[in-house]
Amino acid sequence: MKRAMLLGLLGLLELTTAGDARAAGEFKAHNFILPGGAVKVDEDRFRLPQPWEDAVKFYRLAFPPAKYPRRTLHSQSGVRAMHIVNPHPARNEDDWEGVNLYEFGRGEVRVFVLVHPPAEAPADAGRKPAKKT
Repeated sequence: MKRAMLLGLLGLLELTTAGDARAAGEFKAHNFILPGGAVKVDEDRFRLPQPWEDAVKFYRLAFPPAKYPRRTLHSQSGVRAMHIVNPHPARNEDDWEGVNLYEFGRGEVRVFVLVHPPAEAPADAGRKPAKKT
């Protein structure tokens, strides 16, 4: 009984420290979580260190499908792709609206973070009213 309880506690400790180590390497782009080891390759585009299956598992945990809808994107052969939707992006912030997760044939996994464009001021906001003559 004591041994089983001790093994259970050790297993729980191992899971907790593994999660902390994983979380320590994560960072965000537009409030979207990227795993540790992700590399920025262009504006709002990142290369992930994990293979496709591991990346999909990571995002299933980080953004549960019940709260963040997703769909398979059909594109060229040799490319797997998925779109994840942020159902409640913060419009007043630099927040992600959606993400395209895709893998090229050679196993390279990338993320493209889609951001809502900033709100523009109305065209006449800076104009002074015309003088009446």
